[in-house]
Parts: sequence; structure tokens; C-alpha cells
Amino acid sequence: MPNKTISVPDDVVPIIESLHVPFSRWVTDQLRRHAAKSTMSFADQLIADAALAAPEGLVPPDAFEVGERMERSAPW
Repeated sequence: MPNKTISVPDDVVPIIESLHVPFSRWVTDQLRRHAAKSTMSFADQLIADAALAAPEGLVPPDAFEVGERMERSAPW
């Protein structure tokens, strides 16, 4: 997988340095922990968000399929 670059504010750099682990490893661990705690799939989360945002709670009929496709293509 190619390396990704992110920009952080200057005041965050000391916090990153105090972790005493490579920042990329810390981010990866945090994302894995978050994914393990998540009880809903990404597709289900998208449907729930769409239901909240849609007028009168209406969700397009293909929304679940779109969410599943996005979940399958996600890099994580």
C-alpha cells in the first residue's frame, strides 16, 4: 500500500512525538480499535445517516446497495 501524507497543526507535533511509536502505527492501531468496537457495518451506518438526513425519513431504494459497494471498496 502506498504511503499517505497528512498535515497536522504545529501544536500537535509534540503530542505525536510523545507517543514513542511511529505515528503511522498509532493511527493504524486506533482505526483498528475503532473498527472492532463498531457494531454497525459501514453500509448500515450510511443508511442510518441517510435516514436522518432524508426528508421524512425516506431513503432511496438503492441506498443500501450503494453503501455495501462503498464498504467493499474502502481501503480498510
